[in-house]
Amino acid sequence: MKPIAIEIESLVLDGVPLDPARGRRLLALTQAALERLLRQRGSAVPEARPPASTAPATLAAPRGADETWWAEAIARELQRTLDRMG
Repeated sequence: MKPIAIEIESLVLDGVPLDPARGRRLLALTQAALERLLRQRGSAVPEARPPASTAPATLAAPRGADETWWAEAIARELQRTLDRMG
């Protein structure tokens, strides 16, 4: 698989109370989860074509969802977006 670079300038999670330390933990966990998913499943990544829809994703989080849950959910959504772009 061709190496890809993903840089997220900002990620807005409305309704998720995260202090700066938890935000940094979420960032690291999301990166690790996305790398794992892409290694396991791969992705059909196009040549710099933007996604057809830029509507925000909505996720139904279970009560008490922590950074690990959010990281996995965000990584899955990012992979689905990459796949739709392909």
